[in-house]
Amino acid sequence: MRRTAKTAVALGVVLAFLALGDRWAVLYAENLAAQKVQDALKLRAEPEVHIDSFPFLGQLAAGHLDHVEVNVPDVPAGRVSVAQVKGTVDDIRIVGSLPTSVKGAVLSRVRGDVFLDFDDLNREVGASQVRLVPGRQKNSVLVKGDLPVAGKQAEIRARAHLRRTGDHGLALTVAGARVVVPGLLTYTPGEGGGLQLATPAAGKVDERDLQQATGQRLLPGQLMKGRALDALAEHPSVLEPTGIDPSFIRGLQKVREPKAAKDMEFSARLPDDLPGDLRLRGISVTKDGIRAKLTGADVPLGTRRRT
Repeated sequence: MRRTAKTAVALGVVLAFLALGDRWAVLYAENLAAQKVQDALKLRAEPEVHIDSFPFLGQLAAGHLDHVEVNVPDVPAGRVSVAQVKGTVDDIRIVGSLPTSVKGAVLSRVRGDVFLDFDDLNREVGASQVRLVPGRQKNSVLVKGDLPVAGKQAEIRARAHLRRTGDHGLALTVAGARVVVPGLLTYTPGEGGGLQLATPAAGKVDERDLQQATGQRLLPGQLMKGRALDALAEHPSVLEPTGIDPSFIRGLQKVREPKAAKDMEFSARLPDDLPGDLRLRGISVTKDGIRAKLTGADVPLGTRRRT
């Protein structure tokens, strides 16, 4: 019994030292892998690497690891930075051996997310006094902002179109910019635009007075721009029942399609010289930002692709 107890204690001590050595090797490999990822992607900051493989030394001796998680913050991607690239890698084939002759690895399967934070995007477009927010419809983005008109505060609203550009990029363009006074009217500047009174306000307009003022047979809820808008400014009595100040109409005459919103088009693109077959896939919108799926196969890291 004493001999058995001593053997058990000795075995426990040996296993503890083996486990300690295994964990030390994991930490060493994680730091080395982080440096390789930083060099390969030309990152400003070293990423976080977590090797979830046990026993690590046994798998390393066999030349491959089962599973690794990588978290890369702040990836340069053009005008904006990608807030985070987070992914998992399965079946990593080691090229070389520890401790001094590791040349790199080949990542058999890569799955992850690329995240663009709305806070970062809004800082990019901050000078235009508009901001990006998630839309009500699934995976949609809206543009909102404030616009002073004749001493009053109106709203800029527009739709943002999000798309993938090639395998490595995302692009966002803005369309349908308009000026909105909730409960009163919507004005769309530019060619093909016009003035539309909100239903409560339109119901207070006399159609006969409107026709006399504009010289056209128009419905109160849908007014043409240009001549009709000029006529409304010249005949404020038509809009008096709605509570719309004539000076506001004169202010709208001076509004052009919001240049900041119209010209707001930017893209985020991962480096084209990424190692291996790393690609962006489906795009989704969350309350905090925009996500794209990242996939890859047989990605060489710190070494050339093996054939």
